[in-house]
Amino acid sequence: MSASDPGSLVPAVTRAVAILDVLGEAEGRPLSVSEIARALGLPKSSTGNLCASLETAGMITRNGTGFGLGRKLVELGGRYLSTIDQLRDFYELCRRSAHISRETARVAVLDGLDVLYLARYDGTQPLRLTANIGDRFPANCTATGKAILSTLDPAVAEDRLRGRILPALSERSITSMPALLEDLAAARERGYAVDDEEATAGVLCLAVPVTGFRTDSAPFAISVTVLKARLDDEFREALLKDLRAIAAGLENPMLPRGLPAGGG
Repeated sequence: MSASDPGSLVPAVTRAVAILDVLGEAEGRPLSVSEIARALGLPKSSTGNLCASLETAGMITRNGTGFGLGRKLVELGGRYLSTIDQLRDFYELCRRSAHISRETARVAVLDGLDVLYLARYDGTQPLRLTANIGDRFPANCTATGKAILSTLDPAVAEDRLRGRILPALSERSITSMPALLEDLAAARERGYAVDDEEATAGVLCLAVPVTGFRTDSAPFAISVTVLKARLDDEFREALLKDLRAIAAGLENPMLPRGLPAGGG
């Protein structure tokens, strides 16, 4: 590809992003140019040229005979996250919560029909049950995804789901549109969504929607994840009370941050 050819710019950028995705999916294992080219179905020569450009920019780094993700991505990610003050508030509010301070909580946004996790708070419970920051999961299988979808007008949600295949992560995942729309209606009515072993057996998540990081942004959701065996009615209500308080604090930073002191 020639950089002087205007028509080559978009394909080059698209392929460069695809290379970053492939290296990310390798989870730290260095990939050679041949492996990257084979994974993407690209010529080895152009893949090598793109890798060289990405390496020069600091987006990827050479590791032996292969490549891995570079530190520039961390820098850019940090700069992006630093613009979202609510993420810092989320961690602080979780720490000050009476019950969620001991649990695992997350922030997620909707991207198509996936949820993308932006933050994860790990409390004092020794078992870690949640996805990493940057992970994606099908919205129909997660409490956060259903919480955000429940904020949509029912007709808009139905239109978004029409003709789409809903994947399953467990035996209990909701994979039909009528069943999911019914679940969203229930979440809309009670003000929170539930993932009842729909992503992982034995694990239950509760999530509430939040109107947005800024007035011009899309809604997101916060959730708490627990072993289902630990959850009785009293504990459920306590967790929901904390979630709603955290959501209120994120929606309106002018509210007093007088959450009950937590255990972690």
